[in-house]
Amino acid sequence: MTKLSLEDAPLRRYAGPVNSITSSRLRSRHGVSLGLAGVAVAASLLLSGCFALPSLPGGGTDGSGSSGGSDGSQTDSGSDSGPDDVPEQFQGMPATFPSDIPLIPGEVAFGIDVGTGWSVLISVDDLEADFVDAADRLKGAGYTALLENVAATGSFGAFENDLYQVQVSSQDTPDYGLVVNYLVVRR
Repeated sequence: MTKLSLEDAPLRRYAGPVNSITSSRLRSRHGVSLGLAGVAVAASLLLSGCFALPSLPGGGTDGSGSSGGSDGSQTDSGSDSGPDDVPEQFQGMPATFPSDIPLIPGEVAFGIDVGTGWSVLISVDDLEADFVDAADRLKGAGYTALLENVAATGSFGAFENDLYQVQVSSQDTPDYGLVVNYLVVRR
C-alpha cells in the first residue's frame, strides 16, 4: 500500500488551497490553547505536590530573577502559611508580576515568575465568593471572559486582554489550604 501525498489526496481537490490568513489564525489559536493546557497541567502538578519546586535563581520574565517582594502589601513576610520546604524566593509576590493585573486582596502564599508568565496563590476564606471577586475585578479592568465555571468546591475561569491571558482557579490545596491561583501568560 502506498501513501498518498497531500497533493494527491482525494479530498484536497474539494477543500481548495489553504488560505495563509486562516492557517495563521488556526496556528495562533492552537498555540494559545496548547499554552493554556501546558500552564494548567503545570499548575495542577505544582499544587498537587507531584514535583519539587525549583530552587534555581534567575530565569524571570525580565531576566532579573524569579521572585521577591513587591510593594509589601501582598508579600508574605515570615508567616507560617504554606509548607516549610518552600524556598524563600517563592514566598510572596514575584517582583516582576505586572501591576496592571487586578488581584483580590489577601496574603500571597506562593509566587513564582517562570520566565514566560507567573503563578501566584492567594490565601482565601471562601472559594466561590473569592473566585467571583477575582473574575469581577478582571472583567472590570477590561478582560474578556473566555470561560467561567463557578462552584462552591472550586472554580475556574480564563480571561484575556491585549497583553495577558489569565487563568484563575479557586481550590483547596493540601499544602496551602483554600487559595485563588492566578496563572498569567503574555499574549
